[in-house]
Amino acid sequence: MSREAIKDRYQRTLGYIVTEPSGRQKALNAGQRTLGYYYPQQDVTKDAAQRTIAHGNVLPSLIYHAG
Repeated sequence: MSREAIKDRYQRTLGYIVTEPSGRQKALNAGQRTLGYYYPQQDVTKDAAQRTIAHGNVLPSLIYHAG
C-alpha cells in the first residue's frame, strides 16, 4: 500500500490518499477518518457511505472540502 499526504499551501497535512494493492484508493482526513473511495475499474468515486458522488477520481477535492 502506498500513502500520499495531501497538504495545503502552508504545508499542513489535510489528509491522505491510500492506494491499496487492488488499485482502489481511499481518502482519509488528517484524523484518519475515511472520506471516500475511488474505484479505477469503474472510474467512479464514492463517499464513505458508498454513494456514487462523481465519475472520475475526485478524492483530493473530498479532502480539501473536509479540511
